[in-house]
Amino acid sequence: MMDTDILDMLEDIGRSSVARLSPAVTIAGESAAARRSAVLHAIRGTVLPRRLEFTASNGACLAIEVNSSRVTDVFQVPTGPKPDFETEGRGELVEKLAQLVSDIANAPAPLEMMSGKPDSDLEADDVGLTYSEIVGACAAIELSAEPIVSVVPDVEMLTEDEPLPAQMEDTETLLAQEFFDGARRFASGRVLIDSVEKTALSYADSCQPSEDMHPDQNVVARFAADLAGWDNDTRDEFDGPHLIVMRPSGGKGAGIAALSDTGQIAVAIHDARKLGAVVSLWTSLQGEKE
Repeated sequence: MMDTDILDMLEDIGRSSVARLSPAVTIAGESAAARRSAVLHAIRGTVLPRRLEFTASNGACLAIEVNSSRVTDVFQVPTGPKPDFETEGRGELVEKLAQLVSDIANAPAPLEMMSGKPDSDLEADDVGLTYSEIVGACAAIELSAEPIVSVVPDVEMLTEDEPLPAQMEDTETLLAQEFFDGARRFASGRVLIDSVEKTALSYADSCQPSEDMHPDQNVVARFAADLAGWDNDTRDEFDGPHLIVMRPSGGKGAGIAALSDTGQIAVAIHDARKLGAVVSLWTSLQGEKE
């Protein structure tokens, strides 16, 4: 390559480069198969010990430890229990990991990846599962041909004038209360709001009246009104209880998770890095509801 070619290449890079506001990198791929291939490519290309976190748009996350193109541990999974590298056989681990890679690829796009240092040093005998083993197991797992775009469970559509059945209304109201109670495990502050009256029903932790994160009545009312407007705008797309997560652009700091249903809103203020705990609570409550 000539010097002038190198200068032209650098100039093109300079014109097309943009500042990254988040440490996360978007995994390219319109289809689940393309995203799975990209996840496997990331595993193959990881030489030094790293913790890779793949997060879908619905919050589902697969967090793994990779070293020399080998997966040596699993920290977080999109669904179900984590594989146990200490007790399970190698063949079973390979099959489970291939299914987890396929599950996160099959989750709603876009898929983002974050790479960080492992939580602890690797053991000398921690050989892990090889890239080729995982690829071979993935080949036997069929993926969805169509993109997954729905992030809420399907429920029966109701007209604006038709009231909710009493059983459904009670279940959804309980869901907000259970989210408010369950969020104590990871939230630094919590508020339970009556979305009809637009008033706070309960404060907890740093959101209590004596604490610095306490929202006054005006803030609570505006927040409830904004969510009511959002509900109206998205009524044709979302129907039923839904979870809204707001995170800082840099990926660090405080985030807000709001579970909105027909009668109440549960708000939890949490560290942005604890998104997995938020999604796990939401998933478990949805499972109990069903």
